[in-house]
Parts: sequence; C-alpha cells; structure tokens
Amino acid sequence: MNELPASVGQRLLWLMDHYRGHRNSLNEQVVWHLRGPLDRAALDTAVRRLHERHDALRTTFVSRRRQFLQIVNDPRPVPVTEHDVSGHEQPRLAARDLVTAELTTPIDVSVWPTRVTLVRLAPEHHVVVLTMHHYVSDDWSNALLSRDIRALYAGEPLPEVQWQYPRWAAWHRDQVEGERGPVLVDYWRRQLDGARLLALPEAAEVPRGADEPASVCVELTLGPQVTAGLRALARKHRTTLFPVMLSLFYLALRRATGQSDLTVATLLANRARPEVAETVGFFVTMALLRGRVEPGEPFGELVRRTRSVVMDGLRHQELPSQLLPPGTVAGAGRTDDVMFHLLGSMMSRADMAGDELDDLEAQLDRSRFALEFVVVPRDDDLTALVLCDRDRFVPDWAQALVKDYVELAAAVVADPSGATA
Repeated sequence: MNELPASVGQRLLWLMDHYRGHRNSLNEQVVWHLRGPLDRAALDTAVRRLHERHDALRTTFVSRRRQFLQIVNDPRPVPVTEHDVSGHEQPRLAARDLVTAELTTPIDVSVWPTRVTLVRLAPEHHVVVLTMHHYVSDDWSNALLSRDIRALYAGEPLPEVQWQYPRWAAWHRDQVEGERGPVLVDYWRRQLDGARLLALPEAAEVPRGADEPASVCVELTLGPQVTAGLRALARKHRTTLFPVMLSLFYLALRRATGQSDLTVATLLANRARPEVAETVGFFVTMALLRGRVEPGEPFGELVRRTRSVVMDGLRHQELPSQLLPPGTVAGAGRTDDVMFHLLGSMMSRADMAGDELDDLEAQLDRSRFALEFVVVPRDDDLTALVLCDRDRFVPDWAQALVKDYVELAAAVVADPSGATA
C-alpha cells in the first residue's frame, strides 16, 4: 500500500464534484459483448491480471485535513458479479438496463474504484461490464482497458506499461507547480487576451414541468457521404478530424450567437510523455480553444487556423484551464459552459462499435456541463449530439444548433472552397 497526493486533475475533479453537490455519478464504463462459449476461468484470470497490470485500478482515495490523497493498494481478488437475463422476455433490453444501472450507481472510492459485472443473455452470449470511478480512468484509458481485457482473456501479449499513473502524477505536478508553470500560464493568458464568454440565449421563459427531464438531448446523423467528405478534407489539410469538426462548431456558434470570436472548452488527452501511452488513469485536461470566423473566408482557411490553435493547445496542455487566473476570459458564466467533444479523437475504442456502442448510449445521454456538443463516430457515419440544461436552453434552440451544424457539414463537403459566412 502506497499513499500519495492525488494528481492535479483528480483534485480538480474532486473539487468540481463537491462544488456541484455530487449530483451525478462520476463513472466510466467499458462494455464487451463476449460471443461464443464462456471460459469463466479465463475471464476471472483476465480481470485479476488487468488489475495487476494497472495501478490505477487498485487506487482508493481519502480526504484528510483538506488534502485529497490516492492510495495504491496491493493486488487482491476482484469479484465478478453475475446476472442471468437469458430467461427474460427481452434479454437485450434487460441487459441494457443492468449496464445503465451500473453506470449510474455511485462507486465508493474509499473502498475500491472498480466493479466488474457479467451478464448472461444466452448460453453463448455474455456482456462483460467494467465500471470505474472517473478518478482512475478517462476516454484514452477506456480504450486501453477495452483492448487489454480482450487480449488477457485470449492469452495474447500486451505492450509494457512504462510509467504507472502515480509516477506521471508526480511529474505533472512538477510541471504545473514548478518552473514551467508560469510559462504555461503566460501562454494561455496571451492566447485568451480579450476573449469573452459566448453570448448564449437567455434561460427558457417557460419553466419545465415536474415530469420533464432536466436536460435536453438532440441528435442528428451527418450521413456516410458527408462523413467521408469531412475525412477527405482532414487529409487534404494534413490534420485529424478534430479540427475539422471543431471548425464546423465555430461556424454553427457564430450563426447562433452572432459572435465571430469564439472560445469553447474541450478535453485534451494530456499524454505528451510517450512513457504513458499504455498507462491507465485520469489524465484528461480541460483547455479553452479560441477560434475566429472571418466573414466570407473559405472553410479551408478556418480549418488551417483551427488546426494551429489545437496544435498549440496540445503543446501547452499540462495546465488545466481551471487553474488560470479568474477573469482570464471576460463575461458572466463559467468557461466550461460550452464543451465540445469528438469521441474517439484521443484513441479508438474497441467497444465504440456495434452492440457495445448501443449499450454505451447511457454515457452519451448525460452531461456535466451546461451545453455539451458531442460528435460520435458510428461505423462509416458521424452523429452530432447536443446535451444541455433544460432550465437554461430552449429545446427548439438546441434542435436548431444541431440542424445547422449538420447542414454546414454538408455544405462544406459539397463546396470546400466556398465562403463559410
């Protein structure tokens, strides 16, 4: 057992959860549909070896004298809870209900940070669910875990984990609190000098009913042809899909707000050190990416500028935006009120396809931000999804934002050199 200070990111997440009154379970989840005969001994071995491989999965947490501490525990047996829904009238729906319940049931991190569940749908169809507290995992880590448990079950080799999470946490703390800290603060202050929060619409005039959901969820698909065109645009501009999709979001926000200087929050992998490519833990950091939409410019120019903003942000991602001095971005509200994600932009996940993706829909239907715009890869298609607070946003406004985003995507694919605004 080894007791250490929590990482910078873990402390920020702990404070955010405390500030917001522990309203949501901070759970992450990996889902695996295991088809064919179940080798229960191999599964138990895979679960045990997975926890032995990654220190983060054996890390518990305690707050003491206003300090948040992580405790790396020695390996121990990890129980696998079993549920049999094979006799249910609709086993698939029953299994999804169990997966959702696992996601929404809080984890007591003072006891253990993970839960493993096995659901039997049929003699040769099982679902393995690994649920973790967000303190010990993020999207990149989920991709590793999705790959690792499959490989361990099959007895396949895995790459070496060079740095365990506590070693990186100490290195990262030195970056933020040491000599590089002022350099990072100076970069972000210069980048955000004169930036203002988005002028979002006023709260809905009509209060929501007692039985109306607290959040609005709207989604539309872009279509395989448009998706292929966007990927081709990314290749043409020698970039990834992320700057292309973010550029479209800037365009949609300009139409929705009238602002041409736009600052939105996003989550970056925060894995600049090559030693942590195989490490599970909470690395992700929040960054503020400022884009400017020039009237009449070709979309390619906006992508080029956005790519530069993203690349510079990645080079300075060690400093979470929550640690910037108050007032760095002017205006009323929170800097994370508008959040943009492209799922899978950090690392592709084996469980973000097919049945597994269907079972992860509960993760896509929750948001910890006022307005969260998510682009979700689905096979050869992309889905644009907006989640927002019903008390702050009118559903029709959210619908219009997604619709405009999808129409803009089709327009830039049809005429990449055409004017954007």
